[in-house]
Amino acid sequence: MTAEETKILQQHLQAAAAILLKNTPKEQLQNFASIELAVRDHVLTQVAPEIGNFFKQQQPNKSRETKRDSNLSGSMASQ
Repeated sequence: MTAEETKILQQHLQAAAAILLKNTPKEQLQNFASIELAVRDHVLTQVAPEIGNFFKQQQPNKSRETKRDSNLSGSMASQ
């Protein structure tokens, strides 16, 4: 990652953090432990799925996934 990309990423993360903070109940912001839990919850429910979906959409070849899925269903049928 270039220095410019790092700077842009930090700006976007600050903007996302501000939105998440605004949507976090005050009682979850009382101490480090509750803040950490609130952040983890936001990351797991909002941030990570969106990044995962973005990465998945960028995959040029979907045939590997289709092949893997058919292998899984084939192995299930033999059980």
